[in-house]
Amino acid sequence: MEIFSERLIHLRHSHNLTQKEVSDSLELVYSNYNRYERGVRIPDNETIVRFANFFKVSLCIC
Repeated sequence: MEIFSERLIHLRHSHNLTQKEVSDSLELVYSNYNRYERGVRIPDNETIVRFANFFKVSLCIC
């Protein structure tokens, strides 16, 4: 899931947000969010949809 974690970091940076701000906004445990960005943990489908909605991007499985 390295591509996902890289995209997540890019989206967060492009919105000038910290990991804490994103995790708080989505009501995620900060340490879990950090693991998503590091590629250590893979989010479930519901969480991926929440990320897409939060960052206003479409889900594309290409």
